[in-house]
Amino acid sequence: MNTQPPEFDTGNWVKIARFAVAAGTLLSTITAVILLMVDPPKQCANWHLNDKHSTPLCEMWAACVLFLLVPACFIAFRWNWVAGRAAKHQRRKMLFESLFGPMTPPSIPLTYFMVIVCVAGSMLSQLPLFALVFQCSDWLRL
Repeated sequence: MNTQPPEFDTGNWVKIARFAVAAGTLLSTITAVILLMVDPPKQCANWHLNDKHSTPLCEMWAACVLFLLVPACFIAFRWNWVAGRAAKHQRRKMLFESLFGPMTPPSIPLTYFMVIVCVAGSMLSQLPLFALVFQCSDWLRL
């Protein structure tokens, strides 16, 4: 009898997710250093975007990192634990199934979904950096 838990980190999917999260973490750190150490330009006084709501970049950065990048980091670096918990949770009978009958599980492997979550979380967490480059700098203005 095999008592070892199944390994979900075979293949290159884990490497892709971990690379995306590491790149996102590096870019978010660079964004934080820019926001803390560099004087704001006149287009973005006090690091607030020049829009109707005067959106603060520091708060946008903190929200994106907290709600997008931190969960992606957790999934990428605790891959087997998250996949094992999700597989165990998927086998339980849910309230939805007891009300509406049996359901067919999705045909997409769980690890593919986890990769998408990690890559998308890493990319979307860079919204403050994109706003900083496109709205607060003269680099791209003609």
